Amino acid sequence: MALLGKSIADKYRVDELIGESSFGSLYRGTNTLLDKPVAIAFGGDGFLDRAKAAAKISHPNLLNLNDLGTDSDGTAYAIYESAPSEMLSEALGREGQIPVEMAIDIARQIGAGLSAAHAAGLIHGDLSPASVIVSSSEPGRVGLKVFGFGSENALHDGSADPARFAYLAPEQCSGAEHADNRGDIYSLGAILYESIAGSKPFVGETASEIMMRQIEEPPPPLSSFRTDLPAWIEPVILQAMAKNPDARYQTVDAFVNDLANASAVPTAIAATADNSNNLWKTAFVVLAGISLLTIGLIYVTYSRRTDPVTALQPDANGMPVQPINPATGVEEQNLSSLPPEFSYDANTNTMVPTGGGVPGDAGNPWLNGNNPPPGGPPIGPGGGTIVVPGGNSPFMSDPNCIPQPSGIMLCTVPVSPTPAPRTSPSPRTPANANANSGTTPAATPVQPRPSPSPQRTPAPARTPAANRPDPNSDESSGFNL
Repeated sequence: MALLGKSIADKYRVDELIGESSFGSLYRGTNTLLDKPVAIAFGGDGFLDRAKAAAKISHPNLLNLNDLGTDSDGTAYAIYESAPSEMLSEALGREGQIPVEMAIDIARQIGAGLSAAHAAGLIHGDLSPASVIVSSSEPGRVGLKVFGFGSENALHDGSADPARFAYLAPEQCSGAEHADNRGDIYSLGAILYESIAGSKPFVGETASEIMMRQIEEPPPPLSSFRTDLPAWIEPVILQAMAKNPDARYQTVDAFVNDLANASAVPTAIAATADNSNNLWKTAFVVLAGISLLTIGLIYVTYSRRTDPVTALQPDANGMPVQPINPATGVEEQNLSSLPPEFSYDANTNTMVPTGGGVPGDAGNPWLNGNNPPPGGPPIGPGGGTIVVPGGNSPFMSDPNCIPQPSGIMLCTVPVSPTPAPRTSPSPRTPANANANSGTTPAATPVQPRPSPSPQRTPAPARTPAANRPDPNSDESSGFNL
């Protein structure tokens, strides 16, 4: 090349080309006065202004400017510190995929230089591996320096090199004249992607093809390139490379901090792997036990559930239950009209005297089996006295019945000379009693009961069995109260 071996400003010698970038051509050189290695950059229009702006910043990860000017032939030059070994683009092209820890360290060093430049108001605008130089190389680590701040958008400087568009932010590909710091963050994410995948995020035959993919397509998943990556790293890179600038990290420091924090998590997890494994094993055993117990309870409940159709079988030795007669209200009405000396016996379904007697019956001797005392009502020769309530009784016209002022009829009946043994009165059960029999009794019409007299009625006298009327005769019905 024409520049090799050339003396610049009578004190700098051009020794070897390092690489080409949008900023210009970068060479190794020597300060012949001091015999000290330097880096010499040459550029076109606006080159000196951009170099002068970057000279305001000094940072270990920036290529610091020592001198600048114009040679006698009008060539603009900039002299930088110590000669770098190579461009990062050459190193990545040679190494391909690099370890994740080294890739994160590269992104961290570039991010530190960008953060210093952004704080000073400088935007790179065309960040790529070709604008990052490897200043030193140590086992497991490289020293990096960024240069070329203030580069013009490749879309506007007429460049047709597809490599320049592979790291360009989508808004720059869409025609934005100037990028902001979020465009630099996108480019840094693309550099980290290439360091891990060993391939650019977007490739194509032409610049326009790459730009369209930058705008419309997501980058291929990193898992399609390698399977030894931690799960956290791809989401961080994808956020840095979001199509919408508002969805990206808003500062380069936030991006770098996420990389540092996320990379520290696997180390902490590995340090406590044994304890965590024991804890998870215990939790798994407990959950498995609970699941088995739940399944067992469900099975037992289902298998022992009761079917009412099959469980409630009729008892072969049981007795049928007599249904209750329908309520008509007649019995209740009759009970409410009973005189106070009678009550309803639920056990026999009959009306019985209350035992208090009525006035003038001398203590109701018929209830205790004794003859009436002297002076009582006449009972006729050799007979007892039967008392029935007055009203419409068929005995009202009987010559043997004597009406009393209280409205009670005293009737005489013949008594057998040889009385039968005295038995306790057994109240008769009405024909429509609700007996617990096997058959349902026919409904019997209820006859209206005559209104009782307010006077108490003496209980009927005992009649010897031999002279008692036939219970099947018509007269027997007159003794039922």
